[in-house]
Amino acid sequence: MALVDDLSAALKEAMKAKDKPKLDAIRQVQTEIAKKKSEKGEEATDELVLAVISSYVKKMTKAVEEYQTLGDRGTEMAEKIQFEIDFLSEWLPEQLSEEEVEKIVDAVLFEMGDIDISQMGKVIGAVMSKGDGIDGSLVSKIVKSKLT
Repeated sequence: MALVDDLSAALKEAMKAKDKPKLDAIRQVQTEIAKKKSEKGEEATDELVLAVISSYVKKMTKAVEEYQTLGDRGTEMAEKIQFEIDFLSEWLPEQLSEEEVEKIVDAVLFEMGDIDISQMGKVIGAVMSKGDGIDGSLVSKIVKSKLT
């Protein structure tokens, strides 16, 4: 089943169950998918849906961190957003652990030979091309630490 169909089925289930938090999360993602479709003039492919969900989860992760800095005032909103992150992450590929990413970075650095910090972007690009489930910010952090 295509991811867009899977999201629609989850929306119907949430509507039947009157599960407002899931409804909110799915509707937000569907809105983002519709925006991307109109911008790019293409169909909602699995790649597009994954990119939208991944981007949304990333933005919401940052938002949770900001709300948590507000103390008690931000706790309720942080919990709501964290629920959305957890729920939507079910559609994302499983993220590699820090150790697994570090092994990939080491292999890429070995393949590329003598690299300095000015070529960090090239290294990050090579690592990211190794597959799904690789967190770009984690790759950046590891590559930077290894090149400095």
